[in-house]
Amino acid sequence: MIYFLGLIIGFLNGFFTSGAGQILVFYLVFIKKFETHKSRALSICVLCISSIISLIFLFDFSKIKIFEIIFIVISSILFGVLGTKIMKKINSNILNLISGILLLVLSVIRFISLR
Repeated sequence: MIYFLGLIIGFLNGFFTSGAGQILVFYLVFIKKFETHKSRALSICVLCISSIISLIFLFDFSKIKIFEIIFIVISSILFGVLGTKIMKKINSNILNLISGILLLVLSVIRFISLR
C-alpha cells in the first residue's frame, strides 16, 4: 500500500503541484494512525524532495533571477520555521479542522474559476 501511495503522491505533486500533501497526511493520520504533527512534518519532507525533482525537469534555468530565488528561499526557510513552531502549539484536532477548511475553500475557489 505504501508503495502505491508513494506513486500516487509523486504523480499528483509532479502533475498538479497540489493536493499530494493532503493525501499523504490523511493516509498517515487516519489509516496508519500517526500523530498529526509528525505526519505533517513527514509530508513536508517527502514533498520537498518531490518538488525539487519536479523543479529540475520543469524549470527553465535560462531565465533565473538569482536575487528573487535567494529571497524566496530565505523567506521560505524563515516562515517554515515560524509555521512549524506555531503548528506544534495547536491541538491536532484543530490543525486537522483548519487544514480541511482551507482545502475546502481552495477547492470551491478552483471549481468556481473553471466555470
